[in-house]
Order: sequence, then structure tokens, then C-alpha cells
Amino acid sequence: MREFNTTGPCNPALHYTVMREGLIEVGQKMVDKGKFFTIFAPRQSGKTTYFQLLMELLKDDGYTAIWISFEDLKTASREEFYDDFGYQLHGELREHGLTIPQTIKNQITLRRFFEKRENKPIVLIIDEFEGIPDSVLSEVMHAFRKIYHKKKMYSLHSLILVGVSTIADLVIGPASPFNIADQLEIDYFSRDELNDLINQYMTESGQQFDPTIIKAIYENTQGQPGLVCALGQHLITKVVPDKNQPVTMEDFYPTLRFFLTKYTTNNILNIVQKAREKRAFMLKLLFQPEPISFSMYDSDTAWLHANGVVDDVAGYVDVTVPLYKKVLITAFQPVINGESQHYLTSARDVLGDYLAEDGRLNLNALLEAYRAYVRRRGFRAFDTENLKEGAWHYSLDGYINFFIVRLGGETYVEVPSGRGRTDILIRYRRRSYIIEVKRYTDDTYLKRGKGQLAEYLKSEGLAEGYYVVFSNIHTETDQLTDEDMIDGKRIHTHIIRTNFERPSEMGVPESLKSMSQ
Repeated sequence: MREFNTTGPCNPALHYTVMREGLIEVGQKMVDKGKFFTIFAPRQSGKTTYFQLLMELLKDDGYTAIWISFEDLKTASREEFYDDFGYQLHGELREHGLTIPQTIKNQITLRRFFEKRENKPIVLIIDEFEGIPDSVLSEVMHAFRKIYHKKKMYSLHSLILVGVSTIADLVIGPASPFNIADQLEIDYFSRDELNDLINQYMTESGQQFDPTIIKAIYENTQGQPGLVCALGQHLITKVVPDKNQPVTMEDFYPTLRFFLTKYTTNNILNIVQKAREKRAFMLKLLFQPEPISFSMYDSDTAWLHANGVVDDVAGYVDVTVPLYKKVLITAFQPVINGESQHYLTSARDVLGDYLAEDGRLNLNALLEAYRAYVRRRGFRAFDTENLKEGAWHYSLDGYINFFIVRLGGETYVEVPSGRGRTDILIRYRRRSYIIEVKRYTDDTYLKRGKGQLAEYLKSEGLAEGYYVVFSNIHTETDQLTDEDMIDGKRIHTHIIRTNFERPSEMGVPESLKSMSQ
């Protein structure tokens, strides 16, 4: 039986594979037209699988399709680079029964290598192109440009450069010698393609996936091929290895926990590492409600985009894969916040106060206790110096998690669509509870947030949700709790004040006196 592939390109005989016939047809047409073009996408997004499938079809179409890689050549000397370049080309052509008596030593002999001969037209695919040494980039690009403009003299019919998104910065631009290149972007799996992949597994194994978990996989990955396959493989080998048992939504939560805290690949590690280098920018992006306009002229945006962390979404900067966003929020969270010793006010505190009579969580009581805690601790409750805009979210998350874990539940990060929205998902006794966390800007955004939460509750099949808003404007005389019915969904609102007065000026409201003692 085949398996979900989590390393390297997919082999349809060994792995469940999305064949992407439409995208391959686009590539075929570009080759038929003799295009020199780039294929770019982040790592583990299916580039290698795509161009290997394309290569097989090109061979059937009468082309000599060869594949080499510039991986590990970044620090090579000029002489070493051309020596390895020639070595790989000669080796690939021998596989097709071709021998070209030309040694490649520089850009001139590189052109001569591809002079017209009595052989099939050559399609050259160069993988990991961003690995080319800076010292030879310009001259190699000029050589290929000359070949492109005098194609009748050369057997190189089409050239495909493959790499991560940064490849566009190398070969495209007003000063580039390679501005004859077109671009072909490899999109993530669509919903239909993801369903096709899961259906391949279900057909072969007999094990069923509940539609809710297929929906969760797509919503968390946005179809990112490496993550889709990794989630699928973990679910069927670690969580539900018994093929007689269906894979349900209950099985997704331990898998999500694993991916947020333990699962590491070079792709995820790279995302986290690059994001940490622009920590202040990323905290604004993840937590502030105001959008950040996408501009390649902004150095932080350009750098994060070049490293595959952010992208342009409707003109604004965003992390497009929700699971990446959850990983980043988790990675930025302090392991120890130093505040847990202040959560309980006395030995008389009873965790049962946060349970309703029917055994469900009483989150309104827990959030009122959090408001009292913030009032006691003031700015000491928030690490604004290190966590910036994320301080409010991490403070609430730490407090909620402290009590929920002791009650036998779990908390997770959720990132529904909408800027500045970070939710806390609580799982307790097979029930879900959603707390949406936002920073107050004005009443328009406050009301809009309630509507967004109602829509999210509708999509998740939940009857009520909790809306926690941190405000530097509200005072103790304002209404700080509220309850609304919006489209049949009950929204509990809790305003948490962050404009703290000096201790000598603070009076304790009657509603909080019992919690502050």
C-alpha cells in the first residue's frame, strides 16, 4: 500500500500523489513555445514532484529533458562551479545516449556546449537555482540570454529554473540580464485536490476520514503539500493506526498539539528562525488589528517575503498558512511568564467555581477572575517590553491555560480569518469553547469583531463564544461586560482595562472587591 510522502518528491507508484494535470499542461505549452521560465514556491510545496512529472511527459513528446541541481554550490569557487556544472550536464546527457565533447570552464564554453547538434531539442531544468555562487550569477545569466536570443544556433530549446520564492529576486528585475524569463508559480493544493489525495488513501486502505477532519486539515494548511502529507501520515500511523477505526475530529487535536510543540522540519524551523529575526514586525503582524500594507519597498516585508514567511494577501502582509501562524504564536510565547504564582488569591480558591452545575465550563466566571487578577497586578501582568502587541494575548492565554489544564482540559491557538484575531480554543470533556482576543480601537471595530465571532461560531457549529477585548480607553465606570445575541449566537463580551492608575489613586469596584481579597 502507498503512503503519504513527507520527504522528497512523490513517486505515484509509492506515494499518494496529486497529479496536477492542468498545471503540467501549462508547463508543457511553455516548453513547446521554447520559453525560458522559472518555477518558484516555498519548500515542501511540490515543486520537485511537479517538474519530475513534467519531465516524463516531455520525454514522451520528443524532448531530451535533463535535470541538474545547484544545491551546495553557493560557496564554490568559479572554477569549482563550472567544473560541477559540466560534470552534471555530461552525466545527464549520457543517460540519453548523448556525448558532447566540450568542457565547460566559463560562460563562453557554456554557450558552446549547447551549440546546435544532431540531437533532440534539450530542455534543461536547474533545481535549487538560488544556490548559484554570486560570483558567476551575472555571467551565467548573460550566457543563457544570448542562447535565448539566437536559438537557431543552439540545441537548448527551453530552460527551467527551479527554486524558492527568492529566485525571482535573482533573475527578474529591470537590471537583470535574464528578463526574458516567464514565471510559473506552483500553488498549494485546492480543496478538491486535497480531497482527491485523502480519497486515494481511503480507497486503498478502507479507513475512513470524517469530513470534519478533512475540512480541518485544509483550513490549517491551506493545502500546503508538505503539511497536508505530514498531518495525514501522523494521523494514520500515530493517532489512529487501526484501519478499522475512522479518523475523526477528536483525533485532530492531539495531532495539532504535536505539530505545535514537537513536530519539526527544515521548512517549519526556517519559518520560525526567519520570523524571530524580525520579531517586532511579526508581533505587530500577528496581534495588532490594523493591517500592514504590503510593499516590497519596506525592508522587513521584502526580507520576510523573500524567505517565505509572509505574502501579499489582497494588498496586505499576512502569514498565509494558519498552521505556520499558530506555530509562530506558540514559538514566541514565553515558556515561563513568572505570573502563575499570582493567579490564585488564597488557599481558599476552588477550581470548581469555574464549572457550571451541568459540568460545563463557566468561562464567564473565569474571565471575571482574570479581570480581577489584571486589576491586582496592573502592568506586571503583561510583558509589554518583550512581547509588544502580543503581551495581552500571552497574558490571557497563560492564565486560562493554568486553570483549564488543572481541570483536565486543553487549550490551543486558533487563527480565524481577519487581521488581529487570535483565538484561544478550549477543549474540555469533548466540548469546544472559543475565546476571541482583540485590542480595542473603537466601537466600530468592537461591533465588527462580534459579528466575525458569530460567523466563526456558525462555521464551527457552536452556540456561544467569548469576546475578550483589551482596552486602554475604558474606565471602571464603563460597562465592561456584555451579552448579545447575533444571528442566533450568544456572544459574551469582557473588556479588560489596561490604562492602570497609580496604586494610591485606585479604588476597588464593588464587583471586584471579593475577588481582590
